Amino acid sequence: MRSTGPISTAALVLVIGLVACGNAATRSTSKFCGELQAHANEIQTPPAEADTIPALITLYSKMGEVAPLEIEAAWEKVYGTLKTANSVDVNDPASVQTATDAAYGATKSATDVVAWAQANCGITLDPVGIVPGGAAVATTTTPTGGTPTSG
Repeated sequence: MRSTGPISTAALVLVIGLVACGNAATRSTSKFCGELQAHANEIQTPPAEADTIPALITLYSKMGEVAPLEIEAAWEKVYGTLKTANSVDVNDPASVQTATDAAYGATKSATDVVAWAQANCGITLDPVGIVPGGAAVATTTTPTGGTPTSG
């Protein structure tokens, strides 16, 4: 491996230090709590229409930038679920299943966000909205001893 020399190494360390400081400076409990308070309605209300999801994704992204490290992973999990919901093809059962799995997988994270908000911000949130419930997907069931039916 070729050495980059002391000047290049020092410059790299300085850049990394500035980036780390820049990120740490934007994250704070007070900023995140302020955002939770300001956007509590949007956060708690699952999107009713698919065309409202992109605006919610943007909001969650911006809030994720100020989320304290202790809640960042849970917030990012919920945020990721919204991104998945935005890409769902309701005519593709596999796509719908992916979104459903993401929503169920983010349930604990959403619960953690609610508990964290109560403990650290004094904000009582209802369950954090993840995705609209139930896309209509044709299913086939087979009753015991019967023939398959579509539903």
